[in-house]
Amino acid sequence: MAQQVECSTPQRESILTDGGAEPRAVCFPMLKGGFGKSIFANTLAGVLATRRDHDVLLVDLDPAGHLSTGLGYYTRENEDATDLANVLLDGADIEEIVKHPGHGFDFVPSLNLERVVDELSKDSVLASDLKMKNEFVDPLLGETYDYILFDLPGSRNKLTNNAVVAAPNAILPLMPVPEALNGLRETATKLVAPIRQQLGAFDILATVPNDLSRRVDQNTKDRRLLESMNTDEHFASYLMAGYDGVDPDSGDLPEGTTVEEVLDAHIPPFARVTAADWEAIDSGERAAPKVPIRHSAAFGDAYEERQPLTAYDPEHPQLDHFETLAVIVEQGGVQA
Repeated sequence: MAQQVECSTPQRESILTDGGAEPRAVCFPMLKGGFGKSIFANTLAGVLATRRDHDVLLVDLDPAGHLSTGLGYYTRENEDATDLANVLLDGADIEEIVKHPGHGFDFVPSLNLERVVDELSKDSVLASDLKMKNEFVDPLLGETYDYILFDLPGSRNKLTNNAVVAAPNAILPLMPVPEALNGLRETATKLVAPIRQQLGAFDILATVPNDLSRRVDQNTKDRRLLESMNTDEHFASYLMAGYDGVDPDSGDLPEGTTVEEVLDAHIPPFARVTAADWEAIDSGERAAPKVPIRHSAAFGDAYEERQPLTAYDPEHPQLDHFETLAVIVEQGGVQA
């Protein structure tokens, strides 16, 4: 059974329950780097596999291969090895590229990805944006794996297109850095909106603060990120980009849709701090919460040991919040 994870904001109960788990392919798309996606992805994969008892495949689609390095796979180029292009375009057996690192989930490391992009970009490749869906996800999802997670690069190319078409469910981790909101805007307007307009379906399951370390009752980077995530109309419009009636530049939402409704549906309960909550914090009526997911040296230590945190320190308290995210993935979003 899932743990009931206590929210960090008083007078808020967890809105997550067991049940309703469905096979799902999920991506981590941010058109800028430096938001901790790789560690985020391997931690969530470990939680889905070991705490939630699912069959999980984690896929590194970033040529930089930070996720692969963190799991002990260092080779980025090998012309003699079977790679993703062979699977997508030549009918090679998917099992030839799947590794078994021994942490409860299977893994496809970053290998020859520039070649994969080049091959997918050729005019001779029919329906090139559907190759990942047709040749990779559809044969595996629900048959071999309950969940397939894609770690994407910080730029858009044919492989990124393939991934978001094949995995039309996203989790967006945001670190308290100056580029965070611009990175979200770029992702929303240049990746999410076009996919929604062309295909009609792309769900942002959750937007999650990541690597927090500062107080939020003062004017810190953490406070500015969290307050924007939890109150700003432009932030809400980024999450809805591509839908009718949405204008991210002006912050407009569809008629009848409120900022609070959008944010309630996209911010995990452990990170939801409403405008009324901020007023109470600033007036001294309530203490400032320590909103997860917080900075911990254990994430870096686990990376250096080439393990996910679930293997390196399976009792680490931050894993409770990743289990909340795992339930959100199972349910297909934050549910009230």
